[in-house]
Amino acid sequence: MELGDMKWYVRGSRTSFQSSVGKSIADNKILTKKVLDYYKLPISRFISVSNEEDLIKIRGLNFPLVMKPVDARHGLGVRLGIMTQEEAFSAYHTSKDKYKKVLFEETLEGSEYRIVCVDFKFIAASFRKEAHIIGDGMLSIRELIDQKNQHPWRGQGHSSNLTLIEVDEIVESLLKAQGHTVSSVPSMSEEIILRKTANLSTGGEAWDVTDQVCQENRQLFEQIARACDLNVIGIDIMCSTLKASIATQHKAGVIEVNASPGLRMHHFPIKGLSRNIAHEILELALRKAGE
Repeated sequence: MELGDMKWYVRGSRTSFQSSVGKSIADNKILTKKVLDYYKLPISRFISVSNEEDLIKIRGLNFPLVMKPVDARHGLGVRLGIMTQEEAFSAYHTSKDKYKKVLFEETLEGSEYRIVCVDFKFIAASFRKEAHIIGDGMLSIRELIDQKNQHPWRGQGHSSNLTLIEVDEIVESLLKAQGHTVSSVPSMSEEIILRKTANLSTGGEAWDVTDQVCQENRQLFEQIARACDLNVIGIDIMCSTLKASIATQHKAGVIEVNASPGLRMHHFPIKGLSRNIAHEILELALRKAGE
């Protein structure tokens, strides 16, 4: 981009003025956790696994566990709700040919939120809701998914404000666990979860909750941004509420951080106010370019 004599590069929400060290921290989930742990910021206990011998360390963690590839994005390769050591071994063996190193961590509790800080200042918060449908007592799950996909914001991949909900083996398996198939007709107001992860890229949606964030949590998020040395950062948080200090909540903490946070959930929330994060990033870039 350029404005007058000022020029800089942009890729998504990243600019030329982002710290390369911060980007390296965010790109490696284990390094992120080590940095946050060093500054005594809230995270879950974890281990890293790069070979079968490392799996023995799982015994030091409390189930249920989450498994994540160290360097994957958009929820790819994530396994939730691992309840036994046998399940953990199976999850690792399924993923080891695709991912060189994975992370096992204790499960945080609550709801998932995405926080954005720009120039190390808290800007916005979104409640992230996994892909789901609400029964009406008449339509099948397949019909309810098709109906939800008719929303004008939904399209393929990241090209639209929201992403289409696709029925695949993961969805069918989760439906089976809930006692349903795509042909089932859920009762009135019954909520059916279609994904365990709340990523927009897998059909999730976001509700703006910026005004609910208490001062203690705003300060915590700014601490996280500085600890990771990222002047634009997306912080994924699991907690019961943003209205009370996360430090006082049981099993609440940082899921991961993102050096190039998606903006569409803040610009186009299903519920709540739109937050113009792009404007904040542009203002940051103009200030930096003018220095």
